[in-house]
Amino acid sequence: MNRAISDEIVDEIRTRCNIVDIIGSYIPVKKAGHGTWKALCPFHQEKTPSFNINEQRQHYHCFGCGKGGDVFNFVMEREGVDFPNAVHLLASKCSVVIPEKTYSNPEERRQSQERVNQRERIYAINEEFAAWYAAQLHEHPASPVAQYLLTRGIPDDIAARFRIGAAPDSWDASFKHGAALGFSEHELFESGILTSNESSGKMYDRFRNRLIFPIWNEQGKVVAFSARTIEKNSEGAKYVNSPETPVFKKGNILYALPLARQEIQKLGFVILCEGQLDVIAMHRAGFCNAVAPQGTAFTDEQARILKRYTDKLYISFDSDSAGIKAAVRALEIVLPMDFEVRIIQFPAGRDPDEIFRESGSEGLKLMVDGAVDFFEFLCRHILSQFDQTTPFGKSRSVAEAIPFIRKISQPVARDLYIQKLAAMLNVKPDTIYQELNKIRQNESSAFRSIVKPAADNGQAADASLKEQPIDIPADIIHAEETLLALSLNFEDVCLRLSADLSTEMISLTPIGKALNELIKLTINGEWSNANASLAKINSECSDARLSMFLAAPEFSMDLIGSKQSMALTKDPAKLEANKHKAVSDNIAAIKKYFYEKQRTELMNRLRNASTPEEKQELMKQLNAIIMPLSSHPPRKA
Repeated sequence: MNRAISDEIVDEIRTRCNIVDIIGSYIPVKKAGHGTWKALCPFHQEKTPSFNINEQRQHYHCFGCGKGGDVFNFVMEREGVDFPNAVHLLASKCSVVIPEKTYSNPEERRQSQERVNQRERIYAINEEFAAWYAAQLHEHPASPVAQYLLTRGIPDDIAARFRIGAAPDSWDASFKHGAALGFSEHELFESGILTSNESSGKMYDRFRNRLIFPIWNEQGKVVAFSARTIEKNSEGAKYVNSPETPVFKKGNILYALPLARQEIQKLGFVILCEGQLDVIAMHRAGFCNAVAPQGTAFTDEQARILKRYTDKLYISFDSDSAGIKAAVRALEIVLPMDFEVRIIQFPAGRDPDEIFRESGSEGLKLMVDGAVDFFEFLCRHILSQFDQTTPFGKSRSVAEAIPFIRKISQPVARDLYIQKLAAMLNVKPDTIYQELNKIRQNESSAFRSIVKPAADNGQAADASLKEQPIDIPADIIHAEETLLALSLNFEDVCLRLSADLSTEMISLTPIGKALNELIKLTINGEWSNANASLAKINSECSDARLSMFLAAPEFSMDLIGSKQSMALTKDPAKLEANKHKAVSDNIAAIKKYFYEKQRTELMNRLRNASTPEEKQELMKQLNAIIMPLSSHPPRKA
């Protein structure tokens, strides 16, 4: 029986997988420029790297042997598997669940093919209607929609670039146009062009007498539409958007990304706006690196897409309470991803579109150039909520800021932000470190409390502030030691760990730190230089167990198979099998412990949740870890 994998699943995998990360899990890659990477080709013997990876296009090419393609092509070639198996391999790496599906009969296969055809028809419908809506705007300059566009000051060349169009003031104009093109009523409904009356079931045009913005996916295909009302006091919604369809998942789409990605790479940062007209205003002002979430709040998936193009993000949301709340929520998403974030601040009640219409490009340039570091914006927002003249007001301010500080993974940056917060509140930095150490780590660290750096005078920090590992089960300690020992002997083990274990899953004990450092060195092609880096870690923490590993790397053989293990070196096949099993078993144990800790913490938070929204968000997080938990066998006590 053949496994059928839907196009939706394939697209989701393609969106989640960064080709640099995937290829880097197989071979060492080195950065060659912004968005470009190089490596020795894994498909032919060479001494000078000719294997190039373009992170923006998610494509690789070897100028030596000529092989190239996307992430699926690489896995197929490297693993020697067909496309379905490559999809399954990548799904496991990026935590996408593929529903098990088999063709039990020809009818089932036929239905699957129909779904593929449906997607292609929806793409065709969207492209046809994007052209038709644009023609309606161009051919009827006296129409209410065309006149409204004039009031917004958007010239023809910009309208053409963004393919802005107009929906006629009719209940069936789109219906008739689609039928004339040969599309059925059902197809027009499935694409979102038509909607239906709930009581009568009668079909009619979804978009009527509105300004139309086509929405593209990352590949530049039209997948949906967003329609803005032209009436000042409309009783209906300001925007009517296409529903989610087999080709449109709003949480995965960033408006205008196909138009912006080259400028994002060129300028080195991306501007995240609230809506289409704000994006268009930014582009008109020369900031063609602007995008916006499509029809939803900013999502993790959208952040991961942006991470492919840049590490620097400017958030350009309205300055009202809703805009501030959205900006804070975006910070919660992007800070753990190591984005450098700045906030563009607008006068109260103003947005980029209004600034541009009143002050032109210079007005918006002043706003962008004046963007502030996210922490300044965040602290200003937090401190305004509490009375800073009282001890309890300052204490509450610290409590509000700590969750954001904990999301910052870079120690130097985190330390500087702690000092900034202390200065703003006129308290000692030690006070904030003490508060940090009282709070048990949630998603960002399941193993230890944050540690105050050593004092500037060289003396050891106060004992109460020293690193105090949370109790870790013996089997997890053994698992990390086994993986470290194996990694010191086998470079391919490190490459596998880089793909299968995220940093937060590994403890911050000396062994865990050494394991993370070794993985990082291997990814950078420096596995052979590991001893010096690990010796430095050992000198800082003076851990006897780590010292033993560094002094006798062959100790790993005892961890694989006790007394028989050394003899296994004479049987490479058997050694490889034992090594593979040891790595798999210990990765599974660490993951299981990590997800169990997450579940326990979320359950505790759920019991104390005070609002329906908070409970809903916690349940969403709980559901997200049910599948990872079910995929790992129970840990042995």
